[in-house]
Amino acid sequence: MWALTVPLLVAGLTQIIVNIVDTIMLARHSTTALGAFALAAPVYLIALVVVRGWATAVQIKVAQAHGAGDAGAVVQVVRVGLATSALAGLAIGAVLYAVAEPVLALLGAPAELIGPGGAYLRILAFAVPFAAASFTLQSACSGVGVTRAAMYNALVVNAVNLPLGLLLIFNAGLGIEGAAFATLAATAAGTAVLLGYARARLPQVPGDGRPVVRTLWTLGWPEMSAMGVGYLNEALIVGFAARMGTPELAAYRITDNLLLVVFTVMASVSSAIAILVGHEAGAGHRAAAERWRSVGIRLLLIVYAVPSALVLLGGTALLGLFTASAEVVTLAWQVVPLALFSMAPMVWAMAYGSFLRAYGDTRSVMVANVAGDYLLLIPLSWLLGLIFGFGLLGIYAAWTAFAVMLALLLRIRARRTASPAAQGSAEVAG
Repeated sequence: MWALTVPLLVAGLTQIIVNIVDTIMLARHSTTALGAFALAAPVYLIALVVVRGWATAVQIKVAQAHGAGDAGAVVQVVRVGLATSALAGLAIGAVLYAVAEPVLALLGAPAELIGPGGAYLRILAFAVPFAAASFTLQSACSGVGVTRAAMYNALVVNAVNLPLGLLLIFNAGLGIEGAAFATLAATAAGTAVLLGYARARLPQVPGDGRPVVRTLWTLGWPEMSAMGVGYLNEALIVGFAARMGTPELAAYRITDNLLLVVFTVMASVSSAIAILVGHEAGAGHRAAAERWRSVGIRLLLIVYAVPSALVLLGGTALLGLFTASAEVVTLAWQVVPLALFSMAPMVWAMAYGSFLRAYGDTRSVMVANVAGDYLLLIPLSWLLGLIFGFGLLGIYAAWTAFAVMLALLLRIRARRTASPAAQGSAEVAG
């Protein structure tokens, strides 16, 4: 599991460096640029996670086919998945371009942030097709156990984004638009490198021609829906923070970046669980699949605890790296401990969710996420954060409740999936 996790871990941390670097550079540029970025970035992420859901479906089928020793099926899934994800990326990018400013206005963005935020999103709309192809190629390689592809892609993206961002944001005076152009160029470069790498690492035997679009759609639409709804809700919560004030919005963005580091480290283990369980599922080894899930929980606990402790030890000095505003640093430090605590239940949510995905049950993961979103996360964030006046503390209390509910729902469903009765039913259905 570590052999698969470490490249994914490096890739994940390297990828979020793009986000952190942009946050730091834009914070140094102006508070307006940082505020516009804080509002627009979650909207862009909605577009990315929708296409990433399709890539998850590709990883599931590739891992199962690889575990079953069916190289022809691997090739067919990759070809169909790459073509369809690129088309989906074009469509979603076009929608993002069209709705950039109206969406920000709908989220309650201040008038002075809508213009620069909309410009940022319109530029990054052209990056969505590249990102879609990149996600699919990374997932295909991960499905056969070659997780280094994601690491190499992330390193290339950062190598392009950082120097180009500095040049365009400050030297060229483009501000937030410069950050968007740098991200677009970096995403395109990373995709080009992945195309060559994946061609050399994936099977080259002819596909057997069996249709896989319907299978990928069956697996992909719940994942795309869950991820899209999740980031839409994140955008709504950013809107709640914006209504509290610009300092609160900036503090939320900084805290969210720190949580993103912890989440990404945990997600690397989660991906490794899905890959290894998928291999065992494809080979029909249910007991081995359950063992990988148990090992994954222990590893998730470790990778949750270590970065969380480092963030707490870093204190306000760490937060000061993001902004020179003492007010924003103080607001962020008030909520960091609760924000980190809200990630603890995600250890079990990620482990059981990965187990379910590996067995192709993306629909249950979607239902659990959407239920947690609209029964707890959104209403509690609104009530505690805005109505009762707890501010950002209310928002992270809502996140904690959501994570607990999600972990419980996925644990119940995963145990039913792993039961002998459920396994027998699956074999009959197959």
